[in-house]
Parts: sequence; structure tokens; C-alpha cells
Amino acid sequence: MNYDIGDLLNGWEFNPDEFLARRIRTDKGEEKLQIRIDMGLLQLELSGRPDGQQPQGCASLLEYYQNLIEDRDDSEDFVLEEEECEDLFQEAWQFYHRYLSLFYLEDYEGVVTDTEHTLQIFDLVDQCAPNDEIRWYFEQYYPHAIMMQTRARAMIVLDDEDYPAAMRAVEEGIQHIEQFVEEWESELEEDLPEISFLREWLAELEQERPLSQREQLERDLQEAVDAENFEEAARLRDKIKTLWPGPQRLFRPKRQ
Repeated sequence: MNYDIGDLLNGWEFNPDEFLARRIRTDKGEEKLQIRIDMGLLQLELSGRPDGQQPQGCASLLEYYQNLIEDRDDSEDFVLEEEECEDLFQEAWQFYHRYLSLFYLEDYEGVVTDTEHTLQIFDLVDQCAPNDEIRWYFEQYYPHAIMMQTRARAMIVLDDEDYPAAMRAVEEGIQHIEQFVEEWESELEEDLPEISFLREWLAELEQERPLSQREQLERDLQEAVDAENFEEAARLRDKIKTLWPGPQRLFRPKRQ
């Protein structure tokens, strides 16, 4: 058996400036994920744990501990050992690599699923860690997981050009990270790039989204007033009053 993977690596050049991932199909017809790294490549399963293992006979370590806690009468007193936390961190790290790969490959549903698994690990450790140092060891990666899940959720609805739903998803992601900042403010030395990215993206979505019928009429009305085309302005104002009876907006529309 030839164990040399040199030809495989030579056929897939590493680029340090780009995340590289692909789907492949094995001789048995099974689909896998591969990630190109500087010294070789990683191969991941597409379902279950990325390494294909079933710890303690469960689909994941997360599932094992969730079942363990559920079966206990004194679940509030359950405390994870440091070694157990490290094992959970390794599982979260595997899911991190997979959800990055899935995002690169535009499998946004998969990103949502894998980031949710990662966030549930963080929640478990937050509840059961032996000390705050270990909690922070996990929690420092919370904003990134939230950002990636938020991006994936927004991209799913943007496929249908549902800008309002995408903007709601981004706003929810920002709120989650803001709550994180409030809780861990003492550990943070600078502004988080994840929340800056989401705020900038939200502003871009606001500019890119199609105007509603009312917003379009109000913008046309403002343009008619600015151009001193009062006959057109009166027509548009009457149309707005007909479609939306009641108090009218007396301010310039925000979107120009």
C-alpha cells in the first residue's frame, strides 16, 4: 500500500491567504470534507462528529454529557473536570473547522447546525465548568460562533431576497454579542471585530434592500419637492394619503 500523499498535495496547492476546502467522494461513495493546510490536509465527516468518533456510544461528547445531566436528580451540582472540559474543547474545535469549511462551500444550513452544536458546548461549560478561567477559555470564541451563525442565517434568507428577515437575523446576532460584552467586559481589552463586522453588514443591507412601495413614493415625493415640481408632489402626496390614510410622515426619508 502506498501511503505517500505527495501527488495529492501537489495537485491542490496551499494558499496562505485563502481558506481552502472541498467536498470529495470516496471509493465507497461516501462524501467527505477536506481542508488544505500548510503541512497537508484534514479530512472530516459531513455528519456527526467531524472525526467520525462516537464517544461513550453517543453521537458526540455534548450529547453524552447532556444525557448524563438529564438523568441526574441533582443536575445543578454537576461539575465537569478539567480533563472533560478539554475533551469538549477539542470537539468544539472540530466543529469550528467544519463550519468554516461549510461556509466557504456555501452550505449555510450546515453552518447553522454546526455553530449551534458549538454554542451548546459553550452553554454546557458555562453551567458546569469548575471555574471562571475555564469558562473564559471557551467563551472567548462565542462571538465568532455567533457571527458565523448570524451570517449563515442571513445568507439563507437572502437567497430569496428577503432583506427584512436577513436584517432581523443580523440585529439578533448583534444583540447576542452585546450581551456577551456586558457579561465579560472585564476580560475584553478592545472592541470585538465580530460585532463591528455585523454592524457594518447591517448598514450595507439597509442600503441594498429594495424600497417598499411607501418608501419609494416618499422618496419620489421628496425629489419632487426638492425639484420644486409641486404638481407632481401634490399628486404623490394624494396617492400616499389614499394608500395609507392617517397621519403622514413630515420628515425626509432616511434613505436617499
